Amino acid sequence: MTAATFAQELQGFGADKEAIDDELKPMLKLVRELIGVVPNSSESLSIWPPGLRSYNLLVPNMLNLPASVFGQGAQKDLIGLAMYAASRAADCMYCSAHTCSFALRRGANPDAILGHLDQAEGAVVTVSEAISRVPADLKHDDVAELRSYLSDDDIEWLVLSVSMMGFLNKFMDTMGVELEEEAIHDVEELIAPTGWGVGKHGWSSEDYDDVQMTEGQLLRPQDNGSAGDSGKAGWEEVPVDGLGTYMRMIRHGPGAKRIERSWTKGVPSRISSVLMMLEDSVGYSFPVLANLGHARAVKAIGTVLRDNLNPETSELGLGAKCLVGLVYARVVGNDKLAGEAQLLANLFAPHLSPHTMAAVSRFASGEAEYADVPEGLTAVEAAAVMLAKTGSPSPSTVTEITIDTATSMLSPAQIVEVIVWLSIQQMMHRMYSFYDVAVLEDDSDVGIDLR
Repeated sequence: MTAATFAQELQGFGADKEAIDDELKPMLKLVRELIGVVPNSSESLSIWPPGLRSYNLLVPNMLNLPASVFGQGAQKDLIGLAMYAASRAADCMYCSAHTCSFALRRGANPDAILGHLDQAEGAVVTVSEAISRVPADLKHDDVAELRSYLSDDDIEWLVLSVSMMGFLNKFMDTMGVELEEEAIHDVEELIAPTGWGVGKHGWSSEDYDDVQMTEGQLLRPQDNGSAGDSGKAGWEEVPVDGLGTYMRMIRHGPGAKRIERSWTKGVPSRISSVLMMLEDSVGYSFPVLANLGHARAVKAIGTVLRDNLNPETSELGLGAKCLVGLVYARVVGNDKLAGEAQLLANLFAPHLSPHTMAAVSRFASGEAEYADVPEGLTAVEAAAVMLAKTGSPSPSTVTEITIDTATSMLSPAQIVEVIVWLSIQQMMHRMYSFYDVAVLEDDSDVGIDLR
């Protein structure tokens, strides 16, 4: 019998918890400080090891950890709120629980989690939701409003954190990773009344069988107010950052940094040099990265792109990967991502003719129940685009039929690689969705005619 989620179906194909803990202990201890648990996702990600490395590179570097916890950079409670709003907009119940806990631990007001926002919080939530919805709907006025409360430097950290959540939202939702009971108990009494439920992420707990899948509500700016006389709205208080948190993060930081250095070996630290490295190693520099000013984030993203487009470590094949990227781009309506997928296909898969790429594009754009898989694809390519078709929406539309089809045609490592690449596409999509509007906003300020 087919399991209800990929994570459940693929249990036992990755490394066990003990092996992962031995390899990544300092990183896992830091994560426990951030959200109170070690996520279950590592076992699924370890099925395709570059995916596990990608996850562990993106999270600390796009969140500016541990510096942000010590109060350096953007206001950490607002970053936590942005991550939560993004996860709710994407309807990822798994990440909504973790980001709620993250935000509370960083000092966010539970009233803000419930949607009672002051003006600055409202501006943060509006932008975070807008670039996390499918399709994205950010407006120039949203960017201008955010800039009235945050510096451009802090806004970049906000965009990086929400984009990083794009990776996590897509992977956790499409894989259907099981949510840890500690995370549920941290936040369920606070956010369950807002429409949050465990859904498909509670597959081993009978207590949550009656919770419907994807019943979330988007967090919306409201008039600033109070949650009422219910105190903390029934949630069990989670610890806020304090001296103990800082001391433990300082203790584990050097070990985590050593692991990270081994993964980023050969990747330069300057942004311009990272773009040149990508041009040399991949054949494309991903120009959206040129909008960023924080080198550590660009170095991590550059490493992840390099590793995920390495033909020697790909189980799926780069041709199939380009098709997956094209499907995602068409589903979410991002023409720039679609252009990148076409360019990468020209570089890595010249056997994919313009006719084939056009057929895949039409397949991605059509209604799921009426879409026929394009002819001329290999069995692996066909299975990959079918999985991408159901994995690209937010929330995903993965069913037991999807799981049965994918597992009959793809190896466990190939399935995870498809979902990791979809997750990277969603991360890039959120960056494009912000900077396409923000750069135009900058240009309009100086009177440039963009017609």
